[in-house]
Amino acid sequence: MLEISELYKVKGDIVINNITFKVTKGNLINIECSDQISDLLIDLILDKEVPTKGKIYIHGEGNKTYIRKNMKHIGVVFRKEGFYENMTVKSYMKFYKNMTNSKVNYKEIMVKLALVDIENTKINKLTYSQKRRLSFARELLKEPKFLIFQEPILNMDRYDAKLIIQSMDQLISGGAIVVNTSVSFKDILLLGGKSYSIDENGLKEIQGEENSQEESDSGDETVYKIEKIPARIDERMILFDPMEIDYVESEQGVSNLNIKGEKFPCMLPLTELEKRLKHFGFFRSHRSYLVNLQRVREVVMWTRNSYSLSLDDKTKSSIPLSKGRIKELKDILNI
Repeated sequence: MLEISELYKVKGDIVINNITFKVTKGNLINIECSDQISDLLIDLILDKEVPTKGKIYIHGEGNKTYIRKNMKHIGVVFRKEGFYENMTVKSYMKFYKNMTNSKVNYKEIMVKLALVDIENTKINKLTYSQKRRLSFARELLKEPKFLIFQEPILNMDRYDAKLIIQSMDQLISGGAIVVNTSVSFKDILLLGGKSYSIDENGLKEIQGEENSQEESDSGDETVYKIEKIPARIDERMILFDPMEIDYVESEQGVSNLNIKGEKFPCMLPLTELEKRLKHFGFFRSHRSYLVNLQRVREVVMWTRNSYSLSLDDKTKSSIPLSKGRIKELKDILNI
């Protein structure tokens, strides 16, 4: 088990603020955060930085003690990595097998991560996705009991992402602990398992896939109170809490939920979403936009007939505001 308790650290402008979570054996955790927070958190876990406050335990031991005794079974795939560029894929895997004294059949790992067809290709000729798969394959030689993976599927196509996710699932099925970090909110949701977001204010669990319902005992009927908004990512259905949504934009007949700077297509039309979200503080600012009023920071007047709403979201979005809806907005906000 990985257990982090009341972890606090400040390094320059980067803040790890009172973070507490647990990951039990055979499970993974996904953390959406900036590159800088990811780097600092990993350095703290790997005992390269000393926390100002808080404790880190791995399988019941302090992280420093555990790492010293088990380093050969700890895997780390960094966001950016150096390679022996003139080696081929096969020679690179053989080299690391010998260096780590691994008993794993490296060819089986290469099959699992679709590296066999490029085994004689030099690393400097590989694509970004191929290098990422090679990095993961290298760490699997360690038979890791604990794996840290920065940006496991960022900018990968569906095929490459699926290979990574499937291999990760096999790893945790064998009892490993996996910690993933990414700047991409969408990637975090795709990876499965528990997901969190970290910023300067601390740690927040992402509740994207949990459903909410209320059951009535009257008669034989079950009454469901809809409090989640459905969206689709590849083959997966994701259910979002309304307050996770910054705004909704209708583009060519498709309603896109905008959440933390990323878009998620919703199967519901904007008019239906307006009905569902009205009581959660959403406002139809324009025929193509629904905006979460909790995210509005400014009402901006560009000209006598041109207005917009400035949001306090991840991308500081600017949303059009129709002139005919200004009075309604003022009434809602009591201004």
